[in-house]
Amino acid sequence: MKCPRCHGLMVMDTCLNMENIHNTVWIYEWRCVNCGEVFDSKVLSNRKICQYQSSTRHAQEVA
Repeated sequence: MKCPRCHGLMVMDTCLNMENIHNTVWIYEWRCVNCGEVFDSKVLSNRKICQYQSSTRHAQEVA
């Protein structure tokens, strides 16, 4: 998998689950070894929400 930011190598990493998502202590995430970009399910869902809100805001401004 390539990093969408720098196109570097993404590796699967484990992270301590501070928000207790899914009632687990550890969660898995993708981390870029070049730039440090991190993706997990929470990050991706938040980015999708932000993209949706900005696209609907843009559509309202155009209309």
